[in-house]
Amino acid sequence: MASPGPADPAAFSRALDEAAAHVRADRLDAAAQIYRRLEREAPADVRPAYSLAVIDIHQGRLQRARDRLAAVVAQEPRMAAAQHNLGAVSQSLGDWSAAAEAYSRALELNPAAGETRVGLAMALAALGHSAEAVAQNRALAADPSHRWPALTRIALIDAGAIGDDDLAAMQAAASDETNPAAHRVGLWFALGESLDRRGRDAEAFEAYAHGNRLQRAALDVAAAAQANAQAAAYVTVTVTARFVAEHAGQGGNSAAPIFVLGMPRSGSTLVEQILASHPQVQGLGETGLLPQLLERGYPKTAAGLRDAATRYLDGLRARGWDGASRVVDKTLENYLHAGLIGVLFPRAVIVHVVRDPIDNGFACYRQLFAQGNETLYDLADIAAEYVRYRSLMETWAARLPGRIVDIGYEALVADPETESRRLLTEVGLAWDPAVLRFHERKAAIQTASASQVRQPIYATSVQRWRRHAERLAPLVAALGSYADI
Repeated sequence: MASPGPADPAAFSRALDEAAAHVRADRLDAAAQIYRRLEREAPADVRPAYSLAVIDIHQGRLQRARDRLAAVVAQEPRMAAAQHNLGAVSQSLGDWSAAAEAYSRALELNPAAGETRVGLAMALAALGHSAEAVAQNRALAADPSHRWPALTRIALIDAGAIGDDDLAAMQAAASDETNPAAHRVGLWFALGESLDRRGRDAEAFEAYAHGNRLQRAALDVAAAAQANAQAAAYVTVTVTARFVAEHAGQGGNSAAPIFVLGMPRSGSTLVEQILASHPQVQGLGETGLLPQLLERGYPKTAAGLRDAATRYLDGLRARGWDGASRVVDKTLENYLHAGLIGVLFPRAVIVHVVRDPIDNGFACYRQLFAQGNETLYDLADIAAEYVRYRSLMETWAARLPGRIVDIGYEALVADPETESRRLLTEVGLAWDPAVLRFHERKAAIQTASASQVRQPIYATSVQRWRRHAERLAPLVAALGSYADI
């Protein structure tokens, strides 16, 4: 039976203060040593366990932090900070249902906690509960310190929820250079969506242009472009046709992974949702796993290839794969690594989603990305990235003949059943009509397309660029032969 408390409360309190001083000085290991001793001494006191969880978060041990926090809130359910951090860790681990539950409990305990409400709104949006997410953001918008980010999120969740008064206030705030640049960037993109919904095309495009210019000015675009070019050059000269032939059969034997890749805003989320609606498939979204495993370079020996394949599959299991189903990894950056994927997993399927280049480029221009994609905030830069990506995919198609399945976004939208049947056949799955009801899938979606793929397939995004043909001239020109108009 747990002791009700420390044997010497005064000494216990002094030790807590000593550990807290270590934390403030960033001596986390020293603090953890004290907290572990105090946890053993007084297991009924949740403060040491909670503090250890916070240290785990700072040191990147998120699963252990979640386990600790779950134990803390089981013991002390009215600890709002622990409930909030349980929500934040669950969110970071991609468990949006658990995040929403924890954030909701934290908000009940502390209704004034703005950051908790932000987290809850994000979780609700990811889970497809758009009306509830808008309502939480409405509550946040009443607080001046949260107003502009909250209105931005509302517009991006449901542009129709922005009224005329909201629109006028957002326009004034976006134009006010005394407001934080990050707030203004978000507002410009949100204004673009809201004005576009109203059919005010020229004003919408100008809003997008303002947002892109502001965001681009805050980024090191030249360094990002150079890094992208160097990465493309490295993979091209490393995974040659000879490399593929020499290392055939040296990777993993699993046929479970389905790699969905392509340019951002190409329709890849739609394809993933279709596949993940099949009863024999799990969708894990953008895991980012393979790029992380390959950060130090490509394996070039049989042992290295087998090890990379094993670690990748282990990583999928850590992210929730049951180990038996087929599993979709929709990390778009994997287009760089498609050549190596063909060697690592000779039985896996690589699905390449292709969209009209101008529509694809314009969709990127309308998107404020959560992170990365530094080269997608200028029409000419977007075209350069598109040309690089398509050129690389053509290289992989030549070096991996028959291994890459192209799925055209426009064809899928025009005839969902025919193209979905073809997709399942290419992937090696039997037909199941559940894939046509992908919009009913309850799993969380974290990408920019979350709201779109909660709806049945619609064609309004096809040839959308033509409403802005003159304004998109720099994109069309830089796309060169890819801009088949």
